[in-house]
Amino acid sequence: MESARSRWLKQNPFLEPLARFQEAVAAAAAAVPVPPVALPGWEAYRAEYQAGVPLLRSRSHGPALVAAGAEVLGGLAERVLEAKLPAKLLDGCREVRDAAATPEGRARAMAWVVAAEPEGPEPAQPGLLRFLGWIALGRVLAPHAGAYAEWRDDAAWRRAPCPTCGGLPMMAQLVAREAGRERVLVCGCCPTRWTYRRVGCPHCGNEAADRLALLELQGPAGLRLDVCESCKGYLKTYTGEGDEELFLADWPTLVLDAMAAERGYARRGASLYEL
Repeated sequence: MESARSRWLKQNPFLEPLARFQEAVAAAAAAVPVPPVALPGWEAYRAEYQAGVPLLRSRSHGPALVAAGAEVLGGLAERVLEAKLPAKLLDGCREVRDAAATPEGRARAMAWVVAAEPEGPEPAQPGLLRFLGWIALGRVLAPHAGAYAEWRDDAAWRRAPCPTCGGLPMMAQLVAREAGRERVLVCGCCPTRWTYRRVGCPHCGNEAADRLALLELQGPAGLRLDVCESCKGYLKTYTGEGDEELFLADWPTLVLDAMAAERGYARRGASLYEL
């Protein structure tokens, strides 16, 4: 039986090169060992969490996670050079590999990736570094994501920025609950999922119904744009269930970004992809 991913790529063939790149980087990342990370108990982070400090920027847990991410980034930048990628991409990966060749270089590169407002000169290949950096951090975060999600209180967070990395959301899903449908925001970097109020723009805070609108994507996928006329931002929203791995990833829904741009809306969320 044909998968939803295969059907989606047939409908959107322009995504095929990006899909192959994703697969190549994922395979390279899977081959890179993740150093063990000794973290304190979650209670050591509670005060910072309640104050709105994302996990990766916390004093309690951030340094160890970011340091491990830097080590994985070094291995990934080396391993991805073995993949069958276009020459231009391989040249860019070599620049990232060279910049992350020393412990100091890796630490500097990862600090730039996770910074809220990076300071200093822009690194070589910033887009590619950001992409590889978040893939590396995803490997480090994965063993802790379940425990963190179970511990944290989304009702206490209720903020638009991601509770893990601080990025603004690119995507959302409407999930059926006993009390009605709940909106879950999805980070375009980590990617963490967290609950948020059902109505309102997570980018500017606008809650005026006459300044919010929906743009449906034609077809059976259950995708739409939640747009805000106050900040001209948008949120890519999946209203279905069952294909979360596909439709809550940022890259398969770039058709929605193009649709938004054509109508005068701008990205406000954190994304690892350029249109």
